[in-house]
Amino acid sequence: MATGSAVEEAKGPQPVARSPRRRSTPPEQGPVGSVRFFLAKAGVNGTVPSLDRKIATEGEAKIESLKTGLNYYSVIEWRATADFAGKNPQVRSEPVKR
Repeated sequence: MATGSAVEEAKGPQPVARSPRRRSTPPEQGPVGSVRFFLAKAGVNGTVPSLDRKIATEGEAKIESLKTGLNYYSVIEWRATADFAGKNPQVRSEPVKR
């Protein structure tokens, strides 16, 4: 009986293994000028996005959304490009810069 507790004491605290996490990039840290923010139109049911007023930054969009009770949208414009560098051609997406 005493040997079991001595073995546990000798081990000490075990390190906790952490799983690697993927970090998502916040929209404001994307390519400059590619993300735009809009308030939703009032009185729309929300099945189809209806954009109303353009807002300069995500922070301002959050505040306006909180004040008005409306949702806000973030919009990123993309352009498809062909990449023929390797054996297999690939289609890549790149954000459009304003």
